[in-house]
Amino acid sequence: MKLTRREAIVGASSLFATRVFGADDWPSRLIKIIVPFAAGGPTDFVARLLAGPLGTELGQQVIIENRPGASGNIGAQAVADAEPDGYTLLHTTIATQALNPILFPNSKLRPLNDLVAVGTTAALPNVLVTQPNKIDVISVQQLVELGKKKSLNYGTFGHGTSPHLLSLFLQKKASFQAVAVAYRGSAPALTDLISGQIDYLFDNITTSAEQIKAGTVRGLAITSASRSSTLPDLPTMKEAGFDGFDLNFGFSLMAPARMPAPILTKLRSAFDTVAKASSYANELRARGAEPLIVAQSNLRGFIERETERWVEVAQQINLKPSN
Repeated sequence: MKLTRREAIVGASSLFATRVFGADDWPSRLIKIIVPFAAGGPTDFVARLLAGPLGTELGQQVIIENRPGASGNIGAQAVADAEPDGYTLLHTTIATQALNPILFPNSKLRPLNDLVAVGTTAALPNVLVTQPNKIDVISVQQLVELGKKKSLNYGTFGHGTSPHLLSLFLQKKASFQAVAVAYRGSAPALTDLISGQIDYLFDNITTSAEQIKAGTVRGLAITSASRSSTLPDLPTMKEAGFDGFDLNFGFSLMAPARMPAPILTKLRSAFDTVAKASSYANELRARGAEPLIVAQSNLRGFIERETERWVEVAQQINLKPSN
């Protein structure tokens, strides 16, 4: 069969990439997953849950490197700039694709072009939590009423991250204002909430659930369409009187967009085996998260739709670029 000129070029390019980056024997050394937020937070937790079995499946050690800063942009840029050889990956949230182009308009990073999805890893709601010894509220409505009477402050993981967006969304809907205090991730923000340094936080369920059960923080509501089996007594934001908060955050494993197809195919195959394992799903559910399984053929479309959904939220709250 005679090949067209385009088919010949594509085939030659693929063969060249395979030889240059060693796809035939990939992986032959340690693989690094960069988490663009602080250790101890949800993005970090899911990445570490994934790393062990993924390494076993691939036959090489997979380690986590935390590189926080700029709402995840520093770590994401590092992966986009890395050699596309399959040894540097990124575990991040949908905010990287959807919101960082708004937050950092002068950045050279264009996530939808510079990164390619290996697979989606988890879907996690946020939980609105307060410090019960600092502010005496037991409902979202009471928090709003207090916020209209006095200045409250709240934690974020950086400008444009889920705690920031969700708090601004609540402030817009309830017509009050509060002061944002930025942290490098969930763990330091939750620590300061517990010690009374901030008044409230839209934290991720994976890091707040145990603190809520222990009584060190008080959960007011959850940002999902239905109640969580981990915290069944906690109402949804809709049940608490505030519509529009069905906003689970999706997490995904990403790679440099220029990765050769043979390596990406091998990586995706190993990832799918791990992500579909019952042990992985059980570990996620034990922390209030859910596995997020999206077929490889639908990955690009799914990420684009989620991007549009979060961009719409950003537009509603008039999200501005980060200073």
